[in-house]
Amino acid sequence: MVSSARSLGEPLPAIGRFSRFVGGAGAAPSLLVGVVVAYAVWLSTVVTPTNVDVSWLLVACDRLLGGERLNTDIMETNPPFSIFLYMPFMLLEKLSGIRAEVWLTLGVVCLSLASLFVSARILVRVDPIYRQPNALWAAPVALFMVLCFLPDQFGQREHFALIAILPWLALQCARQRTPDFVTGSTVERVLAGLGAATVIMLKPPHFALALLLPSLCLALQRRSLKPFFAMENLLGAAIIVIYVASIAIFDRAYFSEILPFIREVYLPLRASVVEMMANWPKIVLLLAAAVVLAAGDIRQLHWDVRIPLLAALGFIPAFVVMGKGWPNHALPMVVVAVLAFAVQLPRFGEFRAAGFVRKAALVFCCVLVLQITGRAQYAALTADNEPIERSAATIRATIENPTIMSIADRMQVGHPLTRLVGGKFMSRHPGAWAVFNAEILARKADEYGQKRKFEGIRDRVIGEYAAEISAKKPDIVLSGSPSWTALMLQDKRIAAALSDYHVLHAEPEITVFLRGGARQLTPVSN
Repeated sequence: MVSSARSLGEPLPAIGRFSRFVGGAGAAPSLLVGVVVAYAVWLSTVVTPTNVDVSWLLVACDRLLGGERLNTDIMETNPPFSIFLYMPFMLLEKLSGIRAEVWLTLGVVCLSLASLFVSARILVRVDPIYRQPNALWAAPVALFMVLCFLPDQFGQREHFALIAILPWLALQCARQRTPDFVTGSTVERVLAGLGAATVIMLKPPHFALALLLPSLCLALQRRSLKPFFAMENLLGAAIIVIYVASIAIFDRAYFSEILPFIREVYLPLRASVVEMMANWPKIVLLLAAAVVLAAGDIRQLHWDVRIPLLAALGFIPAFVVMGKGWPNHALPMVVVAVLAFAVQLPRFGEFRAAGFVRKAALVFCCVLVLQITGRAQYAALTADNEPIERSAATIRATIENPTIMSIADRMQVGHPLTRLVGGKFMSRHPGAWAVFNAEILARKADEYGQKRKFEGIRDRVIGEYAAEISAKKPDIVLSGSPSWTALMLQDKRIAAALSDYHVLHAEPEITVFLRGGARQLTPVSN
């Protein structure tokens, strides 16, 4: 076994053997890695417009750089790290003139390659099975799952969490092999610690169990607390403590205003546990059960498979607690579970010699992975982006760099539309999701007091929108479907604020209002 004191600059025999394959057996896998990168770049820049959450966070970064204040001028329900994660890409846009979305794509690709390289380096050093020539074929497969599994969720916070957790998982697999639970270079431990902290800071405290569950099982297996006190875990915990303290000191509004608002109108609107477990967690549980059967039983399951499977299972409670069922919430747990299955493949042994149950489980895993991956690609490639493209084209042809607000029930109406037209988003809220949630909760409320509470929140937020429109006079106001637009216009304050606006363009889910006095590129009839 290689000493843990080996530096990253010292050449590894296994890496040296890998390099010799690049000109021979490794040529095809290396080419496929390039194909995967090209496919990911094409998907994220041409096929799929930047998704709603990423677009909004880039808008928020732009506004912060313009001097606005977080949770005062800009309301963001997620902790500050979610915004500052995207700040480098917006800074690069300001410095280079190249869109932040392009820098984001390059950043995600480079971080994915780096994460997989560090993870592979850790595993190659400790187990000969990863040094076999055929192991090189795992590189494009793993990269495809990390980069392209859900194309419409590219660059999401959960995407970064997936990338960040991989070196930590690899290091736990390597540690499990040593009697003293010590392995990895200092740089690898630091990178794993930074990754662990990133995972939790992106979705605190929801994702913590994905790290705690493998550590707990390792501690029980070792009958020792060492797995909890590994350097990467202590470093990650220290970063999180400092981060939480910084929010408490410098961003008190998040605790005093944002969190109570989230508890009132965001968290209560969730699907039931039964509905959540029948969603993406079902796939993870089926895959985990089949992997165990393919291994023979739980005792035959190698720790290199067990650790990522435990992490995938650890993500499930976060998905259920959030209760939204959105694909981005499921991204880390599904991909980590698939990677665990991929690690099981070289340990399966001879297919002919395996029993019927093991063979059937292996085939089931392959079919399940191919099915969910294929469906995700098909959904992205056949998605109808024409409504937002037509809306953006109409706005660009009418007014240059418009100021924009959105009173739509969904954030998707305003984002990425604002970025696509080079607009400046002016509202404190990214969209009227709080109005929508409060309206639904008011309808569902059984008690009169609860009903009045949610109606009060709804009316208060509508009033804030009306006041913003009247004061800021944006060039464009976006709304949702005709039924939602009619609902908002029933409020006299919104109707009065929009009295100087007319419908510029309408789609089934997007309505574009143009202010009468807005400076237009070409005349537009009412």
